[in-house]
Amino acid sequence: MHPLAQRLRDDHRHLTRVLDFLEGRIEALARAHEVDLDLVRDAMTYITEFPNRLHHPVEDVLFASLAATDAGIAAACREQIAEHERLFHDSSAFYGLIEAIEVDDATLPRDVLVARGRDFIAAQRAHLKREDDHLLPQAEQRLDAAAWDRVAQTAAQVDDPLDATTRPARYEALYRALSRLPA
Repeated sequence: MHPLAQRLRDDHRHLTRVLDFLEGRIEALARAHEVDLDLVRDAMTYITEFPNRLHHPVEDVLFASLAATDAGIAAACREQIAEHERLFHDSSAFYGLIEAIEVDDATLPRDVLVARGRDFIAAQRAHLKREDDHLLPQAEQRLDAAAWDRVAQTAAQVDDPLDATTRPARYEALYRALSRLPA
């Protein structure tokens, strides 16, 4: 497996853990339990900043390369690239809701927040599933090492902030919360 393919899969694994954590907080809200909104905001900061700004641009180049190899998969690649932009807007909008509630003390009915959180998480999971089950395996089969190397050259050498070896202080509380989740 090309190192970039492994990096993308590792990114997905980390994002899935953050989504698991976020889902637990949304379900706690649904049961009218108290939730640490600071941690929810940290999770949303991670989702908004890391995948949308550093991970998806690499996938965009990868999927454009994959689309060029086969017209049959080109439409799926274009759809996934377009979805990256929608996910960025969805992440920003949901982050804005959390921020408004926590910082501005805005009021939002709990059921609305829960519904929007569930929709957000479902969209993120469906997106990851399409990549993990279809597009990444296709890229691994159809692109040679030189094509992967060309894509890798466009990738910023930025480590995932939740990687245990490079964890910034701003994510320490989130990292601790994630470490308490079942593996």
